[in-house]
Amino acid sequence: MDLLALSTADGQLHLHRLNWQRLWWTTPDAAITALEWRPDGKQLAVGLEDGTLLLLNTEDGEVQHKAQLLPDSALVVINWTEAALASQDSANPAQQPQAMASSQLQGDRARRMFAPPPPPVPPATAGLSVGYTTCGRSGSSTQAWAPQAQQLAVLACASAAGDVVLCTSRLFPLAQLELPSLLGCPRLELLRLATEPSLQQLTVCWRDTRADADPHTALRLSVVSTRHVGRHAAQLHRLSAEAAHVGALLEGCQQTFDAASKEWQTAMRECEGSRSRLAGLMADYGSSGEPATELQSLLATGAVGGALQQYITSGLGETGLKALARAVDGAVCSAHNLLTDHLQPQLEQLAFRLAELRGLALCLPWRHVTGLQPEQVAAAELAALRLVLQAEAVRRQLVAAGAQYRSFFSWLLIVLRRMQEDASDVMVGHPRSQLQAVEQFLLGQYRQDTIGPLLGSTGGTSNRGSSLDGEATPAEAAAAAAPAAGGSMLDLVMEVLGRQATVQAADSTAAVGAAPSDQGAACDSSRASSGGGSGSTTGGTSIGGSSLAQMLQVLRAACQAAFSSTSDVAKPTLSLSSTLTLGPAPSALATAYLPGSATAATAVGWEGQPQMMVLRRARQHTADDAQAVVEAALLQLPSDTRVADLSFYKDGQLALLLAPCSSSTGPDASPASRLMLVPQQHLHFVQLPGELLAGSDVLRLCQVLLEGEASGGDAGGPPLPADCRQRALPYSAVQPPLAVSASRGVACVLAGLQRVLLYDLEDDDEQEAEEEEEEEQADEDAAGALQSDDDAAFQSPPRQ
Repeated sequence: MDLLALSTADGQLHLHRLNWQRLWWTTPDAAITALEWRPDGKQLAVGLEDGTLLLLNTEDGEVQHKAQLLPDSALVVINWTEAALASQDSANPAQQPQAMASSQLQGDRARRMFAPPPPPVPPATAGLSVGYTTCGRSGSSTQAWAPQAQQLAVLACASAAGDVVLCTSRLFPLAQLELPSLLGCPRLELLRLATEPSLQQLTVCWRDTRADADPHTALRLSVVSTRHVGRHAAQLHRLSAEAAHVGALLEGCQQTFDAASKEWQTAMRECEGSRSRLAGLMADYGSSGEPATELQSLLATGAVGGALQQYITSGLGETGLKALARAVDGAVCSAHNLLTDHLQPQLEQLAFRLAELRGLALCLPWRHVTGLQPEQVAAAELAALRLVLQAEAVRRQLVAAGAQYRSFFSWLLIVLRRMQEDASDVMVGHPRSQLQAVEQFLLGQYRQDTIGPLLGSTGGTSNRGSSLDGEATPAEAAAAAAPAAGGSMLDLVMEVLGRQATVQAADSTAAVGAAPSDQGAACDSSRASSGGGSGSTTGGTSIGGSSLAQMLQVLRAACQAAFSSTSDVAKPTLSLSSTLTLGPAPSALATAYLPGSATAATAVGWEGQPQMMVLRRARQHTADDAQAVVEAALLQLPSDTRVADLSFYKDGQLALLLAPCSSSTGPDASPASRLMLVPQQHLHFVQLPGELLAGSDVLRLCQVLLEGEASGGDAGGPPLPADCRQRALPYSAVQPPLAVSASRGVACVLAGLQRVLLYDLEDDDEQEAEEEEEEEQADEDAAGALQSDDDAAFQSPPRQ
């Protein structure tokens, strides 16, 4: 993608095409401190001042993943690396059991046994509630599984305090290290990070900021061994993918029952408003009773009071009664659809994935690599199964409540019509079963909402709320998860069977108690069954009597506890391999691994120094990282020129942005700024002796070696090659950073405060002219087009 990301001083993030067309812009909650592109350009990693890392979709700027990796410390450096396909040492016999376990347990069986998870909330249809989905061909939507990444991608994120977190592209933490304690320097500043494509090494450029530190040796280059991550990349990739699926399903479940709770709360607010109007009319008529009592009196005697008559005929009316009934019925259907078609499939797949993880935890090689504990994963799986059963219990309770509301509104509509007919007894002719259903409704659901607390809402007339709100801390959620997720699968099955037997016994007792034929006995029996009918159904069929919100918090805490030990396993394996001293604090610095190799290249430029240095460190595939070969090369800069910034381009080429040291004008003015490409083949590298690297400065050591080779000549290194490709910039005032895209072959230069210059690093006018002469296809139009594109082309200097 030909995209350019800009972070402005006022905290905004803009994304432009290279033709300066702005695609989108956004303002994060905190100041932007670091930016990093995904290698294929489909995502942008944004580090914030509060330690939060955002992964934005480049198409629309939406936040795809968000995590606060290092709280209370700004993210200053981000490096995104995709593992090479051959990232494991297959020749090492010690890794064969892990490799065999990885190959046998690599597949994702959930993709073969489950359909893709439905969206958390279906798209809204005009005129219908959110839970309604149209039927037939026009309403069917084809869901597809998202493509899976073939290799592990690692983001190395460093904070201003010196902490580094290695996480996956789904922000699943793999390892965390504290560089001040590892490097033995309590105060330091991280400058650059680079991860080896095999994920077995992490190169860190940092500066010693202690007050007593020598400023001439402040810049250090350290190599941290991350062999655990590199050798077990396949297992960690599988674990991170499963953790990402679990997190996405948890978030989808949260959105689904939030939507269901919102639909139910809207209907209950309308019912509460209608009930409040009836209570107000009763107060005006001098009655101190409750609306439910007035309706029970109507149900028992058939006599209509003045307040109730005015409420039914004038305040509510047939139109208002039907509108209220439609609102409640729509909420029931909508919530039922959300629970059945959206929540339950996600919960079932979530429980299956946790069961798969439990199987991986029982595999000993996987347990040693990932740190999964079977007991913790089994607790999370049990919590997921409890939530599946609770969702089914809530669905049944919702259907029962919806049937009671329909019976109540049908009865009230018949009463209204008979009152309009001036009937002496509005209760004549009603079926006994319907009267009992209305009586149960008036004693239970009409007085207190029993569905809202099960969904986790506190609205309506319910006085029950969730003891675990959305702002609960992880420690509180984990403490709540411990007793709720305990037990075994057998305990859960016996609990469900025992509660089902209790409910059936309660229903049988209620049916026997309803045998007397007189109205009073029927009302008493109905009252007894409703006291344990609607209420006991809530406590009898629900697992533990908890709401979906509570149980989802418990499940989330259990999953966090199960996945939290992965970084603890990798942390002891991180060790310091070597540290080099590169000289004083740099003005320009770049660190990267050369493509297709284990060679780390570092280029350094200093303010006021007439030279720059390029360092290469090639890791030998031996058991000891101390056998790495270190080479260095010096380049003499043109007079009165400094390195504004530098970056590595494709094939190890070095892109240099040179600027004049002064901004004076006149005949003695400094030369204009230049952009140059220097191939590493043109650099004179000297191998640095390993026994001298530990206690000496690399810059001074390289100068001494070059002076010895030159027999007393200039130790500043050779000048820049005259035949390297370069371009004189029209502006002398340039500033970092220099952005270079190897895949697109372009460079972005900031000139002044409001100019952004884009240069094509691949277009060479002289080479094109030679090809046109050889092929004899040049004409006047092509020559005119070539002449008009001279300013946008990246030219080579004329040959001498």
